[in-house]
Amino acid sequence: MTELPLLTWLLVVAALVVGILAGHFGWGKRWPTSLKQLHPDYLTGLDYLVTEQPDRALDMFLKLMDANADTIETHFALGALYRRRGEVERAIRIHQNLLARASLAPEHREQALLALAQDYLRAGLLDRAEGLFQQVSEVPRLRASALDALRLVYERQHDWQQALGCYRQLARIKAAPPPMVAAHYLCELAGLAIERGDTAEARRLLREAREASVPFPRAALLRAQIAERDAQPELAVRLMRHALTESPVLLQDELPRLLNLVQPESRDAVLTELVAQAEARDFSELKRLVFAAIAADLVEAAPLRGSIEKVLSQDATLQSVWQAGPAQYERTAHEIGALLAHADKFRCNECGFSGRAFYWQCPACHAWDSVEAYALVKLN
Repeated sequence: MTELPLLTWLLVVAALVVGILAGHFGWGKRWPTSLKQLHPDYLTGLDYLVTEQPDRALDMFLKLMDANADTIETHFALGALYRRRGEVERAIRIHQNLLARASLAPEHREQALLALAQDYLRAGLLDRAEGLFQQVSEVPRLRASALDALRLVYERQHDWQQALGCYRQLARIKAAPPPMVAAHYLCELAGLAIERGDTAEARRLLREAREASVPFPRAALLRAQIAERDAQPELAVRLMRHALTESPVLLQDELPRLLNLVQPESRDAVLTELVAQAEARDFSELKRLVFAAIAADLVEAAPLRGSIEKVLSQDATLQSVWQAGPAQYERTAHEIGALLAHADKFRCNECGFSGRAFYWQCPACHAWDSVEAYALVKLN
């Protein structure tokens, strides 16, 4: 997380100081008659603020804050700011200090528990976060927030059954994320069932996934995997072509697998259909197919040659390596293939994470279905 600009922090701290002083002196009812009424450390904190030492200023003001009805929201605001800024240890300290106060009102104690659990989640202390979120989920007014955060904890732990359970509880109170999330949990469980050889359970889970979210190409790919294991190549091909039609992003990884399942005499027909589908969309889809074909060493496949030449000659990035023209087609295509072999193939459209492997869930920001095909070919 990017740190807040210094000027923003100065303004934030100034606002916090006003809140602290307002609670300390009861401003709005009366003003301190003299600056002599101020604790000397307040002036020290203000000095840190003026001299652009916001962290030291915040430490000073935090030390002086009393947890009463006038300042409690300032505690929570300060803790949230620290958490967003990535200074989780300080956020944890604020919320632990609140919870240590016997006089804290029950509703504020519950809020502090939720905030501390969020601190632990941000810090990667998943076991601690899980326990607190479970505790807070029993509080009706905080139930939705706690269950949704608990769902994220189980995602990080790859405990898909528990994550699905949280999703269903959220659905009952009409606070669930999109159904696509539940479908992914079901597919994760189906994948585990396939690994242990329980294809009947995998099929049941995949039926639930298809009912939860339509279209959902991931379920079709897993069903194709089962069909392939059951020696049903024709069914596997139909399922894979269905998945690729719904989600062309999968071409980068799945094109070689599809062609391995197709009978040799049917390969050209399949490639011709893929080209027609890509051209019916737009140039970027054709480029995606061409990159997948080059990466799969299909530059000599007759149905693809015209598409490959079109992309190499018209794409702004690749025109410089196409100067030799069709006479050097194979050499140029293989050179592009060598470049693609070392390029990032996928990128998350939420956070910008890029890599060579496809993920249904971004490993950086944990968003589902956010990774798209992407190839950055460096020509220098």
